[in-house]
Amino acid sequence: MKTVHYKYRNIIGEMARHGDNLKTLSAKLGMSYQTLSARLQGKRNFELPEIYTLLRLYRQPLEVLFADGLEELEAKTAIQ
Repeated sequence: MKTVHYKYRNIIGEMARHGDNLKTLSAKLGMSYQTLSARLQGKRNFELPEIYTLLRLYRQPLEVLFADGLEELEAKTAIQ
């Protein structure tokens, strides 16, 4: 079985704290299970309405939920 590595670990943590899984959260976000999985893996970008919904659902600031992605972005821009 293939191991899946998620880029946004803080979102995964909040999902667990709120009793969500990929199926329940994808329904709340109005997307398929596969689309949510691709976004959490960093294969596809989250769209603004989805980000807003995550912020509202989990009551965490952007910097917390997307910390892993922001750190990666900062590292890329610091190199240039």
